[in-house]
Amino acid sequence: MIPFRYIAPLLSLLPGLALAQEQADKVQNNLPHTSAEQMIKMVLGLLFVLLLIFLLAWLFKRYLGGGVIANASLKAIASVSVGQKERVVLVQVGERQLLVGVAPGQVNMLYPVEKGEEIRLPQTYDKSPFAEKLRQSLTRMDPQ
Repeated sequence: MIPFRYIAPLLSLLPGLALAQEQADKVQNNLPHTSAEQMIKMVLGLLFVLLLIFLLAWLFKRYLGGGVIANASLKAIASVSVGQKERVVLVQVGERQLLVGVAPGQVNMLYPVEKGEEIRLPQTYDKSPFAEKLRQSLTRMDPQ
């Protein structure tokens, strides 16, 4: 059996609990109720805002360029990795070619390629046997 000295403090809390429950009921009754119509309006408003954001992003990309390099006179002709995060890139700017080193946070010109020593890459590449087999299997699957 539980001694009375443990039960007495618990019994003294009962009026406070009743008062707290009464206050909670008052607050609950004063809160505004959200109807289904209000929820539908809220969801439609959210969808409208999201649609507006996507529309503005599309317009920005379409009419203001959106790309980092929008100039055809600047091209990266070739690149090779020389480290985990370092690359050597051959860049063509107009008629001039530059060999640059690219690392995180910096770009250094390694060698300006002079007129007459421009580097030309072959336009056709040797097809590997795997590439040829893949092309054949894809044309076979294509229902023409």
